[in-house]
Amino acid sequence: MKNGRDGGFNYWKMNYRTRLLRTLWMVPVVLFLSIQLLVMDIPPKSSVFLLVLLLVTLVVQLIYTYFKWKSERQTETH
Repeated sequence: MKNGRDGGFNYWKMNYRTRLLRTLWMVPVVLFLSIQLLVMDIPPKSSVFLLVLLLVTLVVQLIYTYFKWKSERQTETH
């Protein structure tokens, strides 16, 4: 990114550090939604499927943005 700045609210213009921080802010949201899925009166198979989908998506996004941030940081220092 230009001068190490992020793109504000535009996700696609953000650097990976800011994307990682935004993804970390989604952890409480996913936890809240997970609790809501378990409390709501929906079929157990559906709630488990959605719960797993939410958690796997969050973990994959966290891992991806972390490694991209590390590689972005290394290219800035060299």
